[in-house]
Amino acid sequence: DLKNNLISTIEPGAFYGLSELKRLDLSNNRIGCLTPEMFVGLNNLHKLNLSGNIFSSLMNGLFSELLALKALHFNTDSLICDCNLKWVLQWARNASVRIAEETVCAYPSALHGLSLYNLKENQLICAGPLELPLFELIPSQRQVVFHGDRLPFQCTATYVDNTTQVHWYHAGRLIETDEESGIFVEDSIIHDCCLITRELILSSIDIDATGDWECLVKNSYGNSTKQVEIVVLETAAPYCPAERVINNKGDFRWPKTLAGITAYHPCLQYSFNSIAFHHGAEEAKAWRKCNRTGRWDEENYSECPYSQEITQVLHAFSQMHINLTTVLEFSRQLTAYTRGASLFADKMDVIYLAYIMEKLIVFVDEVEDIGDALIEIASNIMLVDDHVLWMAQKEDKACTRIVRCVEQIASQILTSKIQVISKVSRNVALEAFMIKPSSFRGMTCTAYQKISANSDKSVTPDLGRWEANHNPDLYLNFKCNTGNLDGSLVNSSTRNAVAVASVHLPQSVFSQSSAWQSVDNSTCKLQFIVFRNGKLFPSTGNSSSLADDGKRRTVATPAVFAKIDGCSFGNLTSPLTIGLRHFARGTDPIAAFWDFDLLDGHGGWWGEGCHIISSAGNITTIQSTHFSNFAVLM
Repeated sequence: DLKNNLISTIEPGAFYGLSELKRLDLSNNRIGCLTPEMFVGLNNLHKLNLSGNIFSSLMNGLFSELLALKALHFNTDSLICDCNLKWVLQWARNASVRIAEETVCAYPSALHGLSLYNLKENQLICAGPLELPLFELIPSQRQVVFHGDRLPFQCTATYVDNTTQVHWYHAGRLIETDEESGIFVEDSIIHDCCLITRELILSSIDIDATGDWECLVKNSYGNSTKQVEIVVLETAAPYCPAERVINNKGDFRWPKTLAGITAYHPCLQYSFNSIAFHHGAEEAKAWRKCNRTGRWDEENYSECPYSQEITQVLHAFSQMHINLTTVLEFSRQLTAYTRGASLFADKMDVIYLAYIMEKLIVFVDEVEDIGDALIEIASNIMLVDDHVLWMAQKEDKACTRIVRCVEQIASQILTSKIQVISKVSRNVALEAFMIKPSSFRGMTCTAYQKISANSDKSVTPDLGRWEANHNPDLYLNFKCNTGNLDGSLVNSSTRNAVAVASVHLPQSVFSQSSAWQSVDNSTCKLQFIVFRNGKLFPSTGNSSSLADDGKRRTVATPAVFAKIDGCSFGNLTSPLTIGLRHFARGTDPIAAFWDFDLLDGHGGWWGEGCHIISSAGNITTIQSTHFSNFAVLM
């Protein structure tokens, strides 16, 4: 019994002459090198316990001298069950040796905790990634040094097999000894047959040494790396000043920081914890880099939770997995949450909603009610403050993505079985039809807003103003009629409803253009959408080439969309006629359509192909030779 004796080395033939020894317990020592010569003379050994030592593998033929062995224990904290142990299973089977159940794999992670005895030989493979029981770099933390300093590094890793090598890299370049530059890479040293170490010495550090230095350990089937950052300072280094930063992740107070250093700040904790943002074991931190000139440079707050609970909740919504089983309930919950969108104050709120809508739109063709949810969500987003929408559009084209989702609804729902759809909400309405060009007689669709029966119809309500009231009577809705009507808004209002927009598509659109052809030669998809105002069309640029002539005009009417899918065509030979009622006062109206491609894809209002044919009172009528989103700017 030689266990617990801190034995690290056993010389060859150490047990020679002990031919009658039946059991040998070498457990819980520091043995790393094991060779067949160690066991010479143990002709009658029945049981051997090597557990608790520091080896991670066993060399082929290790037990060739132990002809009488029946039981074997060799569990260690670093046992690697790979192709190098395959021979053990074969030998144990042929020699009728039982490997103890408690001999379990530590690595690779796929086999961790499994008994070696119960594994199949085809499970013992040598394939990447390389997992090392021990891999350490000393020093491991960032090193801040002055020009001319000396800095030694030591990299130590498990010696998996005789193909294991250690190399040093800097900025992606293999480092070798360069005495002139003061760089010395020592030869690798193998310790106790189970560890390999290689040292790097920078004897006179130059400014070019700044950056990441990497130790790479590799063998025949994989590699693993660790790195450490070196910051080389001049003798009189500048500092970045202490600074307070307030953003959507909180209020951060950054300390005075030496040039070339990355400063870290723990993420702020908030009283609301309904949504978990960071799940890592380590404390979440933000960081900022102080560059060599003493100015704050790169920064990253991504690990930190948002300071506003609304943004945290919407972020959580965006991370949820949805499928056909869960999508309807998910959309209902999101719709309900966005009814408070007037309180959304962060551009990320809108960006997350755009991302979620893009996830939902793919389910519309299978769950029609998702279309209603998307319309309602888009309507609710229009409660958000104009500047927040502008920032979301500028940052990630979020408003464009939201509008595009709304435009996709009809094309996905309309089929031979569903030939008409109608979606209404407080701020967005959609009407769409399957039509046959051969029997098309023209169509006019008018969008209405109900008003109180006792209100003065001579005073048009401010249709651009938002209220928290979600009374269905206040919803926008379309009424469509077939035939070659003129689509004028002048006489379209009724006793309890005011007409806010109309689109007239004449019969001649089809009959005069031989270019119109249905994809299936029988039907097309015609849709109309009205947005109560232009909030989802924020112009993020300033150019004299836009429809506003650089004068910062604003949308003074609802925005109306018209489009036909399933038919190929160029510009219309007979124009669309669009009637729009003003909700804002102004002069010098301009007809415009929204061009999604302007300003590097951020979009802008453009006047080509549309013009005003009449403007009187609070109604302007325009015509266009193409389909798009239309509005009047003032």
